[in-house]
Amino acid sequence: MSKLIDAITKAAAKKRRKMLANEIFARHGGVVQRGAYKGLRLDGDSNVSRGPLGLKILGLYEHLVVDEITASGPFRDLVNFGAADGYMSLGPLYAGQCQRSICFEMTQQGRDAVAGNARLNGLADKVEIRGKADDSVMAQLTELDVDPAQALVLCDIEGAEFDVLNEKVLEDLRGAKIIVELHDRIMEGGTALREALIARLPAGARHRLLRAGESLAFADIADLDALNDNDRALVMSDGRKVFGEWLVIDYP
Repeated sequence: MSKLIDAITKAAAKKRRKMLANEIFARHGGVVQRGAYKGLRLDGDSNVSRGPLGLKILGLYEHLVVDEITASGPFRDLVNFGAADGYMSLGPLYAGQCQRSICFEMTQQGRDAVAGNARLNGLADKVEIRGKADDSVMAQLTELDVDPAQALVLCDIEGAEFDVLNEKVLEDLRGAKIIVELHDRIMEGGTALREALIARLPAGARHRLLRAGESLAFADIADLDALNDNDRALVMSDGRKVFGEWLVIDYP
């Protein structure tokens, strides 16, 4: 396959995936239709791709992580490093799995999206929105009176996890359940980065890996049943360069 044809077909698939996602989003007015966050409303405006919107509305987006969060509740605080549009940080709050959501998001557009979606769902008074997750995160969490033993930390910061989750931060978060989306396989350091992260976990911490390798079930989901195989595959795609992996850290 020539480079030109490869580029054209990839661009066409990406565009069609977004088109299909937008159609599903519009059909349901931005309201999540099933799963743990059923009823959550999204305005669709954020600094992230609209490609996953179909999965979010159908309640299938990062389902392994959603299942892990749901199984971990209830807890007092959901701390989200890299909140994007707020789906993963507002969802648990909307579902009653936590009492407060603390969202770190580096872009103003992303922070505005989280704030807008919080207002849309009547959750604004239970949401704290901060800037970039960096060396100051623990000071900010202390200021907000976060007790790690009553918190779940979700980290999705596009590779910065290996810097932000240093030995001191991990020790300060001792007792919290931490779910880290790993981006090492698309970074120069490769899987050595996750190995170093695991090596600096506090004594007594357990860890395991979630891997998005299995197929998503679509039976009885009318929006997916109505599509041909190719379009269904595009809607159900996360659009990732490599399949998703998350490191789950907790304590016995």
